[in-house]
Amino acid sequence: MIRLIFLTDFTERFAYNLLKGILAYAKNHEPWVVCRMPPSFKAAYGMEGVLKWAKTWQADAIIGQFGNDDNVDLFRQNGIIALAQDYKERFTNIPNITGDYRKTGQMGAEFFLTKGFRHFAFYGYRDAVWSKERCEGFRECIAAHGFGDNFSAYQHESIDNLWLYDAPPLLAWLKSLPHPTALMACDDNQGNRLTELWPASVT
Repeated sequence: MIRLIFLTDFTERFAYNLLKGILAYAKNHEPWVVCRMPPSFKAAYGMEGVLKWAKTWQADAIIGQFGNDDNVDLFRQNGIIALAQDYKERFTNIPNITGDYRKTGQMGAEFFLTKGFRHFAFYGYRDAVWSKERCEGFRECIAAHGFGDNFSAYQHESIDNLWLYDAPPLLAWLKSLPHPTALMACDDNQGNRLTELWPASVT
């Protein structure tokens, strides 16, 4: 039986779907036991606290939303397999659960292009690899279609502050965009912010 710690924010759809995939895999193979550990545990007790719990629980592996300053080598040194869920930057010393984020951005751009848009914008985070690469794929695609000069991006916020943002400069940016503009958000959280502010941006 595999004993896995899953250290992530379970309010996010990505983490929820990843857990569903893990459980589906386990159902068709050997049984797995999954400990769902919230990020607040690591914030309170540090990586040493996570390792202590992992050893006490006799974990075989951990999948985590780690920061790049976290000492993930602690797990390997104690016989525990560690994998990183993409958060800020990819790790070079442990495997990463990642995706083709540029392709995601490209798909968004292609959709807007088929709708006839000629102006484009992207709203993301300044310090998340998946947000930055989605923006790059989005921008590269519209540039390839001749609209590279009709692009604007707002990426001033940190992913560390999911619940906090400075509305006035974001609203000013939205108001500065020409109409109509096709606007892609990097994730649901940023998309929700846009829907909150959008009515004020068009008044």
